Amino acid sequence: MAALSACAPPRTTEPPVDAVVLVVVDTLRADALGAYGAPGDVTPTLDALALEGTLFERCLATSSWTWPSTASLLTGKLPPEHGLIGKDGSAISPDVPSVASAFQKAGWATAAFVANPIMDAELGFGRGFDVWEGSDDTWDSASVPLERAEAWLAAREEGEPFFLYVHLVEPHSPYRPSEASVAALAHPPLPTAEDLGAVTRAYNLMIKGEPYDESAIEDFVDWRRRCYAAEVRDADIAIAGLLETLRGRRSMERTLLAITSDHGEEFLEHGLMGHGGQLYPESVHVPLIITGPGVPRGLRASERVENRLVGATLLGLAGLQRPAGLAVANLTDATERTLRTEEPSLLHLGSGGWIEGNDYLIPLEQQGLVAGNSVTIRARLESGDRAATHRAFDSSTSTSPAEPAVIEQVSSSFSRLRRPASSTPLSAELERKLRGLGYNLGRKDR
Repeated sequence: MAALSACAPPRTTEPPVDAVVLVVVDTLRADALGAYGAPGDVTPTLDALALEGTLFERCLATSSWTWPSTASLLTGKLPPEHGLIGKDGSAISPDVPSVASAFQKAGWATAAFVANPIMDAELGFGRGFDVWEGSDDTWDSASVPLERAEAWLAAREEGEPFFLYVHLVEPHSPYRPSEASVAALAHPPLPTAEDLGAVTRAYNLMIKGEPYDESAIEDFVDWRRRCYAAEVRDADIAIAGLLETLRGRRSMERTLLAITSDHGEEFLEHGLMGHGGQLYPESVHVPLIITGPGVPRGLRASERVENRLVGATLLGLAGLQRPAGLAVANLTDATERTLRTEEPSLLHLGSGGWIEGNDYLIPLEQQGLVAGNSVTIRARLESGDRAATHRAFDSSTSTSPAEPAVIEQVSSSFSRLRRPASSTPLSAELERKLRGLGYNLGRKDR
């Protein structure tokens, strides 16, 4: 991959831009956007942005839940390399370079406004940000981080360079779509608490391999899909508000904007609901749109890319020095994208779930390798490894047995990664907060 350094944009004495904005829409599948094929007019703002810049059709997150994947976005590292893998008290290794720190060291103002309550600065997410404002014990609606971001932007001086990170939680559950979005999508009324109780019981029976009401499960999936689509529309409206604020403060001609997600969402395509359980396309195929100076307009890039390289790309386009240890990357360069597709992409999940017939198994670790049009997943279990192969970027396909040579390639690829030497225990306060949000910290990921 050394040849890729030649593809990086040259640094200049004056940055070509004076504002860089990274927006992460939590739990957003690529196929939920109209620009990626979703029916209806759910995401007009994001669809319009795709025409103003470059849309990456085949973008991968590194994992299927927030901690490891967002840490990859902010460091450029794979989960085993940055250390924030599972719910065992790990954190981002202090030795891992931070994208925000690179902007900060260059003299740029840096700020993050985050609606996801499990993204705590104590875990290392806040490294390099002058201002980090997260959520305490609630899943904040988009209005909370956006109002904070607007106030912060209003305090910036004319021409003052800044890096702004905004993390929204629509469409993450628990679903609370606006009545306006439910009505706009012509959805029927949302089910009552009694209805949800019945379908939740049916889903739990299904996971346990016990008899269940199939019609209730169909209702459950339909309800979640409807709520999800409505919240995607809410997120799109929120982003429109952010764009209006940015355009009112400065010229967008000197602003780089990247919009992506930390992971997707499962709707029983491969036996589970939600996220953080598996590494199938519905969980790791995420949108990525980049606009601004140096970014081709109206391009749909078809090469496979990884959104952990967005930070390095933004730094390069802004003409800033990347810190030692951060990958050299420019995803907007067609030659580099072609070279990168010759190398496999790696996915990782600490524990999660593995469905084998009617059995629900809990792996110690899941490792994924994407090459060509296939992804192979190796699950490490105490009872022995399991592995399966399926088509990459196609959530409708079923799995097939993995070839032994490919399984060995997965294993050897992960064995070569440099892992942090140690992790920092979580404080009692953070453990209390996470348990209150339903995140079980009682199991050690290996």
